[in-house]
Amino acid sequence: MEYNIYELMFFLICYSFLGWCLEVAYMAVQTRHFCNRGFFNMPLSLSYGFAMDLLILVLPTLEGEYLLQLIVLLVVASTSAQLADEVSVRVTGQRLWEQEKRSVYFGKLTGVIYALLMGGIALLILIFVHPMLYLLCQMLPGLFLRGMVWVVSVLLCLDLAAILYTTRKRPFPEKMQSLSDELKEQKRNFGGWLSSRIWKRIERAYPKIRAIGQEEVKGQADCVFAKGLCLDKILWIFFICALGGDLIETFYVKWTADIWMSRSSVLYGPFSIVWGVGAALLTVLLRRFANMEDRYIFLGGFFLGGTYEYLCSVFTEVFFGTTFWDYSDMAFNIGGRTNLLFCIFWGILALVWVKICYPPLSRQIEQIPPVAGKVVTWVLVVLMGCDIVISGMAMVRYVERTEGIEAQNKVEEFIDVQYPDEMIEWTWPNLRMEE
Repeated sequence: MEYNIYELMFFLICYSFLGWCLEVAYMAVQTRHFCNRGFFNMPLSLSYGFAMDLLILVLPTLEGEYLLQLIVLLVVASTSAQLADEVSVRVTGQRLWEQEKRSVYFGKLTGVIYALLMGGIALLILIFVHPMLYLLCQMLPGLFLRGMVWVVSVLLCLDLAAILYTTRKRPFPEKMQSLSDELKEQKRNFGGWLSSRIWKRIERAYPKIRAIGQEEVKGQADCVFAKGLCLDKILWIFFICALGGDLIETFYVKWTADIWMSRSSVLYGPFSIVWGVGAALLTVLLRRFANMEDRYIFLGGFFLGGTYEYLCSVFTEVFFGTTFWDYSDMAFNIGGRTNLLFCIFWGILALVWVKICYPPLSRQIEQIPPVAGKVVTWVLVVLMGCDIVISGMAMVRYVERTEGIEAQNKVEEFIDVQYPDEMIEWTWPNLRMEE
């Protein structure tokens, strides 16, 4: 079953609302009163929506592979919960829940049980709820569907802006019992009123809220660029590993096949988006396990990396109708999208990255002058964003040209002239069209 971007956004909104309802109902049973458990003020928990969208795309490609489907359910449930935890920590400066109890990566029985429970609920929803939701989506007029998606997206952006305003205006108080006293002085304007409403909601929703380490809380107060794990450091890890990954693949192909081949994900520059995003994910999800036994990090990288590579293959096939790699001729492959050997490589890579590579690289990034680091970071973000957009548009036009679709406007004509088939095929030599 194929979906377009608006249908996937519609499902994301619906499942985010459903996930929010389940959390609210669970807490109502426990506490005997209503509380908004969502990170947003709107009744949406996006981690559930993203997880369900991933499962909608991936599980149909594993039809009949029940063990692999179970692994995907566990990995997606744990990863979405942990990413939600990391985002909330970076925004509020507080850890809102005990993530150790929600993730299989910590090697605890509670994490496995939680992941199995959430995976089971997700599977039941996919079997019994998703068909009806899909029919509803198809019955809605196209204009209404697109309008609803855009309206909810804008409201979410405004909601996020309000939360960021609140957390940046006044850090979360260290002693929660003094919250009311600290907020009395802020109620003289709309901003103060908004801050008080949001902080009080978070306090009611997460009464056991606990502070993260002091070194993380003071990350922005110290005059050190990208101190701790922050957005700036994640972006630098992305850029460095995207460049390094592309170079590694290029020399590996030269060594094994004795040919120079472009391994870049974009038209301008030797950058592999898969490597960059993969390194950022490994850092965010596994760095907290640096002091744990090596087997936990290896297994986390094994399952997370294999699932990530599989998802990247599904993503390019669904949105671009293309495939960039095919491992069908390798032993123990999974639909040609990944294989056992590469999953082992992901596990080893995660272990080497968390234990050996990340600590010194993190220290080197923090040596960058703060002002220059900020400027360079966001210049690189803008340039990479333009590179990705142009590359995506060029790829779409390449697919359309192979199908005999002529350019419909000046932009498409410009792309056809500037990025002909020869350039696309040289940049992505392994690109294969899906029938």
